[in-house]
Amino acid sequence: MSPGHWRSPLWPPRIWRHVRTLLLLFLNCTGSSAGTVKTEKSVTAVLGLDVTLTCYYEAQEGEKVSQVVWSKKGPGGQSVQIAILNAEFGSFVYKEFEGRVTEKSPLQPEDGTIILKNAVQADEGTYQCQMNTFPAGNFEADLVLNVLVPPLPTLNTGPSLVEGVGKTLVASCTAEGNPAPSLIWQTEVVGTNFSRTHQHARSASVTSEFFVVPSRNMNGKALTCVISHPGFQEEKKITQLLSVKYLAEASIQGHEGWFAGKDGAALQCMCDGNPPPVYKWSRENGSLPKEVTLDGNKLVFAGPLSAEEAGRYTCQASNDVGSRQVSVSIYIAENEPRKVDLMSVSLVSVAVVTAILLVILVITVVLVNRHHKRKTKRLSEKIEELSTLSRQTSRRRLSTSASTDTRMQLEESLHMRNHPDSLRDPSISSIMEEDVDRRSYSTLTTVRETETQTELLSTVPDEEVMEESESEQDVMEEKELEQNERDSPGVIENQPFIKQGMTHFYQENGTLRAKPTTNGIYINGRGHLV
Repeated sequence: MSPGHWRSPLWPPRIWRHVRTLLLLFLNCTGSSAGTVKTEKSVTAVLGLDVTLTCYYEAQEGEKVSQVVWSKKGPGGQSVQIAILNAEFGSFVYKEFEGRVTEKSPLQPEDGTIILKNAVQADEGTYQCQMNTFPAGNFEADLVLNVLVPPLPTLNTGPSLVEGVGKTLVASCTAEGNPAPSLIWQTEVVGTNFSRTHQHARSASVTSEFFVVPSRNMNGKALTCVISHPGFQEEKKITQLLSVKYLAEASIQGHEGWFAGKDGAALQCMCDGNPPPVYKWSRENGSLPKEVTLDGNKLVFAGPLSAEEAGRYTCQASNDVGSRQVSVSIYIAENEPRKVDLMSVSLVSVAVVTAILLVILVITVVLVNRHHKRKTKRLSEKIEELSTLSRQTSRRRLSTSASTDTRMQLEESLHMRNHPDSLRDPSISSIMEEDVDRRSYSTLTTVRETETQTELLSTVPDEEVMEESESEQDVMEEKELEQNERDSPGVIENQPFIKQGMTHFYQENGTLRAKPTTNGIYINGRGHLV
């Protein structure tokens, strides 16, 4: 007997469901206990991979599982039979799932787990596991199967990128799956992206576009589309290297220091571009020399140079973007230019700089020394000038004092000549000596005051000292004349008597001394300053 007819001959499926319900109610009313069916609530499968649908019954003592029935619920509530598992008679798989469903090996009565191979999106839905037991009856459990559809991303390149053109589409990345995948861009290039999503019956597609403003520094940079999806164990990446077309400015190198007889001379045209440019050489007002050859971007002169190879050479570089042109004039010297020894030039430069620094140092020292000497000399001259002025002032005052004492002595002498008897009187002589002593003392006092004033004047500027000394001299002379007029008016009027009195004195080293006489007249022997 086949498993497919094991229960169907007695009752139709609809009647069987009612009988099963009544049996469960009867068992519950009688208080009998039953086991439980264990299965997963939800299972996720990946498109194209196998998935396991578990179902296990924990039987109580005295219970026995007779068979396990798997079915799938349709959208309208109808069920589609999948397989029947029986530990005694084996397994049976319905034709619709034949070759895709197998039982777990070895087959056991309580374990109704099956394996669904090569899952497809149509396999999504609710599956039911039914356990037929004796004497407890039938038990059911539902399981929801979700099928993930991993996306198959693609990266499509945009139009050619050309430097100088505005905003351009670089690439678009598209991925379709269930659920909708996530797309992001990874790159060093500065740009913007725009994404859009389209929903389908069993999946969703996402497309992301990346835009840039092309420039040569983007050439060769990587642009990566990163796709994330629950069906991936890790993120998937699609990388594209950017190709930006451009053409840089051209230049010519290697034309310096050419002379007649030089070997191995060559001109090199430098021009960066994408795609690599093609070079073309020409010479103004004439064709290229016969001995030259073209080697890529080089114009090579085969033999020794001569004056005929001079001229203006032009290099033209071109690619898909455009063309660049540059010219250079070639001069052929008669003799080879002298090579400069950089080491010798460096040493000479260092020596010259050192010598200049030493000269500057010596000049600075000499100038500073002369400056100090001039300041010292000026200071010495100033001190000497102040000292000279002080001495002159002292001499003027001493001369003034001496002239005053001399006049007084002359007056006394004339008075004694008019009165000779008074000189013999001892009292008169003593009075005269005391008077002379007082005058000598006053003269000494005047000298000391003069020295003190000289020291004070040494700190006063020269012009002030001169003015003060002249004013003081004038005042003293006026005072002397007034004093002489008051004290001895007769002497001033009788100038012949003064001349006669001077015959009794002589001058010695600025001092007025009395001449020795034989008439017994005594004259004070103390000298007076002139």
